[in-house]
Amino acid sequence: MKTPMIVLVILVLAVIAGGCANLDKTQNGALLGAGAGALAGQGFGGDTKSTLIGAGIGGLGGALVGNQVQKSEDNARAQAYSQGYQQGYGQGYYQNQPMAYGGRQEPPSDNAW
Repeated sequence: MKTPMIVLVILVLAVIAGGCANLDKTQNGALLGAGAGALAGQGFGGDTKSTLIGAGIGGLGGALVGNQVQKSEDNARAQAYSQGYQQGYGQGYYQNQPMAYGGRQEPPSDNAW
């Protein structure tokens, strides 16, 4: 009887994990935390009340951790963009390439031809 239940739990977790491709880090963390919390609650308490309490605590914890990870990634991305822009990468792909007229800003004078 335990083997079919374990297989069912593994299949449900696989479906949940496969459906999380378009979720952000907070939502994904909440789902995974709720699943882990429900399993832990069932393991410790062995009844529905413990399972629901574990799912609630795990979901909240997972959402908090996922939110912090998302903020950290957003800050790192913003910092990298800012550093690249300050170095001139955001002002055009050919920033350091020679311009028209041999690298000068204006066209050459008549005697330069």
